[in-house]
Amino acid sequence: MTEGRHIQILDCHCLSDEWLIHLGLHHPQCFTLYHCHDETQSITHKGLMKFFQHCRDSLKELSITSCSGPRLRGDTILLHASTFCSQLTSVDISWTGATDLGVIALAEASLSLQGLSANGCQLTDDAINALVEKHGKSLSKLEIFGCHALTTKCLGSMARECPNLRTLNIGRVPKVTDVCLVKIVNCLKKLTTLNITGLNVVRDRVVHFIVTQCPKLEYLVLSSCSHVTDISLVEISTYLQTIRYLDVSGCKRVTDVGIQALAGSCLQLYYLDLSSTGTSKRGVCFLASFCHISLECVKLSFCKDITLEAVKKLCKNCKRLKLLHLYGCRITPDLESIKEINKTVQVYHDLCFPPANI
Repeated sequence: MTEGRHIQILDCHCLSDEWLIHLGLHHPQCFTLYHCHDETQSITHKGLMKFFQHCRDSLKELSITSCSGPRLRGDTILLHASTFCSQLTSVDISWTGATDLGVIALAEASLSLQGLSANGCQLTDDAINALVEKHGKSLSKLEIFGCHALTTKCLGSMARECPNLRTLNIGRVPKVTDVCLVKIVNCLKKLTTLNITGLNVVRDRVVHFIVTQCPKLEYLVLSSCSHVTDISLVEISTYLQTIRYLDVSGCKRVTDVGIQALAGSCLQLYYLDLSSTGTSKRGVCFLASFCHISLECVKLSFCKDITLEAVKKLCKNCKRLKLLHLYGCRITPDLESIKEINKTVQVYHDLCFPPANI
């Protein structure tokens, strides 16, 4: 799909040099490949080189994610891109197996990087240190989810050197300690998006520090933080009343008490993931009563104690609701009755028939 000088290719299995070079001749400013597969190994180094040569004066944003094929590996992409495209400001090579080699080449060649997403890549401190040494002042987005080798020393240095960071994803980085997290948050008071999925050190007192130090947070992901309780939701409802996106999936100690506090105060919330929490029908009714103006996506999968009546109330009251997840729930969605209540919501569940556009 092309739109002006933005080119986006999704789920393509017929890549080739000829095709890639042709796209390069459009001189895109933004180029995205997502979930594409070079099954016939038709892309060569020569094809990549010519593509990036054609883009050398135009390309600002590059996203190659979740792709497969010998020439679509992260380092291969980054080495070719860094050879020709010094104007890049935003790069996403998540889940491509990129290593220090490619990221360091990118950092050295780029004039002013503003965003790097390298989720699931094999990076060490060397790559992040090289990145922040040159681009620390310009970086506004850094995503390094699942980069297991990164140390607390590196992350602390990153926070000090990147005062303008707005988006940070350090989920599933196992070496993060509570002291490290406090230092990071203390340096990054401009954060609007924070993902700390699966960090065992995240407890209610850490959440309190985060929400008091980062008052501009609008997107917060606490998924699978097993020590988070209703107290954290009360803190969020007190200090982040303008929050728009919250994920506490897998936080089993979150219950209706926390949902009540959240629903009563966070009236701009449009995305809420409560999957695998202690939410029951009472919590769903709180959402229906108090968040009905803003909610667009609610995920309640594996919440065992919700009822069909509560779900119907949610769908009836929340006129902007577009997406509802009910996987693993002990109810059978009455799709016909919900259709009569809300014609726009899409309900996903794990019954034997496909998702319903209703």
